[in-house]
Amino acid sequence: MASQLDLENQSKYLNEAIRKVKEHGFYTKRAMDTNDLSGALNHASDMLRELRTSLLTPKNYYELYMKVLDELRHLDDFFF
Repeated sequence: MASQLDLENQSKYLNEAIRKVKEHGFYTKRAMDTNDLSGALNHASDMLRELRTSLLTPKNYYELYMKVLDELRHLDDFFF
């Protein structure tokens, strides 16, 4: 069974990863607004890098994954 400390760490890891995803999503959108494809792809890549973690439980990883997908939808719309 997970200890209280583990649950607190999970929350901290998840919140930090989501904060970074939102930050990279913001910069991705900003680059798309200026038609900077290279910058948009670099920030999107940085956002995807947040998924490279083994610190999160499957439930928290899924939440992070869904947040990344939500942010990437803006990039998808940019191409179509």
